[in-house]
Amino acid sequence: MKERFEVKDGYWLMGFQYEITGILYSLGQIPRCKKAMLGRLKPGEKMLIAGAGHGVEAVEAARRGIHVTSVDISKTMISFMQKKIDRANLSTPITIINDNILNVEFPGQYDMVMANYFLNVFPREKMLQILTHLTTFVKPGGYFVIGDFTLPKEGGALYKAFQTAYWYAAAFIYWATADNAIHPIYDYPELLESLGFEIAEIRHFPMLGIRSHWSVLGKKKA
Repeated sequence: MKERFEVKDGYWLMGFQYEITGILYSLGQIPRCKKAMLGRLKPGEKMLIAGAGHGVEAVEAARRGIHVTSVDISKTMISFMQKKIDRANLSTPITIINDNILNVEFPGQYDMVMANYFLNVFPREKMLQILTHLTTFVKPGGYFVIGDFTLPKEGGALYKAFQTAYWYAAAFIYWATADNAIHPIYDYPELLESLGFEIAEIRHFPMLGIRSHWSVLGKKKA
């Protein structure tokens, strides 16, 4: 029998403010980052979103006629997402699964898998386990998208120090309130390449002129 992983709702305390805090903390860049790569999909194609939060990208995708499956471990976050879906009055329904993503298996079924501000919740070993699992959901020639805090690789010392401090401030808040892991920023392009993806596009979303958020698009080799 396959091992099942426990469902833990770490956002029961702070889930209500997740969306507004992200907008304020990023000066509006996080919502833009989350929706950045949706134009790669056509109406009728299938997308899975891991860790959907309040459903910003899920609702926008459904408005475009994309068939969305959203998986979130938190009943709190799903409740807020459902309210957004209800207000949107969508013609294309969204499938919601409340479970640990490691309990879900959809091998090769999706044109795109999206993991925005999700993998940074986990320590490196667990993150790699989840990322590897998620990549199996993508069809050959399909896409994997990760929106997150930008890896500080370019610019001078002060520029990189701001990027790093900006990430750790957010990480500390969610460590204290939701038991998320604190760790260095992950190099998502390198990780996707190691798992058989070509980096097709990277879009940056600067805050105060500094590249604080990015959306990384990997294409699975056929």
